[in-house]
Amino acid sequence: MQALLILLLMAVLIPVIRKMLATRVWPAPPGEDFTGTMLRLGDNLLCLPDRSHLSAAAVSRTTLVCFPGFLEDMRYFLEVHRDTPARLIIINNANYQNPFRGVTISAPAWFTGNPHPLGTIAHDAYCVNQVLEHMTGPERVVLHGHSRGGAVVLEAGNQQPDLTRDVQAILEAAVVPRGRLFNNGEKKLQPVGFYLFPFILALLRILPESIRLKSPMMWVTNATKNKIVAAIPFTPKQYATAVVNSADIIDWQARTGYQSYEHFERVTLYVGQRDSVLCRTAMLASAAQSAAVTVVQTSGTDHFISLESPALIRTYFT
Repeated sequence: MQALLILLLMAVLIPVIRKMLATRVWPAPPGEDFTGTMLRLGDNLLCLPDRSHLSAAAVSRTTLVCFPGFLEDMRYFLEVHRDTPARLIIINNANYQNPFRGVTISAPAWFTGNPHPLGTIAHDAYCVNQVLEHMTGPERVVLHGHSRGGAVVLEAGNQQPDLTRDVQAILEAAVVPRGRLFNNGEKKLQPVGFYLFPFILALLRILPESIRLKSPMMWVTNATKNKIVAAIPFTPKQYATAVVNSADIIDWQARTGYQSYEHFERVTLYVGQRDSVLCRTAMLASAAQSAAVTVVQTSGTDHFISLESPALIRTYFT
């Protein structure tokens, strides 16, 4: 009888605790110093890092718009593009923490309400198109998306191909049409994994950083990558958003066609030597379905190519 009461109590408490963990607005971790401008686009943040150390003429010729991956923040692109001769615009995933401190954030009058559900690739792609429409002009425009950010870039083209037809796309270890997660991750997540995700993130939040960094994807490591990966459980404001993110990645890959590649002037897909997050084989098979895609297979890299071997990405702009 006592065991039955315990089971009943757990059956009541577990959903309550899960809802609390998923919907709670978690406190932001200490932010880093940042020099530049920040804008708020509804649930998304946007930063324009200071480029005064670069040639003003070179910066004026190219605008580079970047979108980070699942559970990453805007800092992902700061080092790799520190000296890229372009105006740099980085958009954060919706409902994620601001990784910077002491920066005034303004809301541009031109941004219109986002019609897509929070946490979806479509929601974030809408922000990319708002930026393309209102913050770019006749200069060369390049979109750089990592992982889930690659799908955001492609979805921007699906939503408004008129805005992206003259745009170049860099897809880095990307979520792609008909792609898959590493090692049949879809089957492992559905349905139990999605339910447990808030518990897992909350647990990771309190574990020592050394434990959080013990992962197969850390076989290539350095201080910058350690910082970004260690911040993963602190990145979303609400874990419910991360649950939607992960479920939507699987859904988007399954329902999105290869024609997504056709909406850009040029598409370059960078693939790691191995990938501990996404299925490398499926990524390559997807890219092979479109003549518009140029594949760059890299060595000594996993899923975080910009962090593991930034020079490989920088060669795109030389």
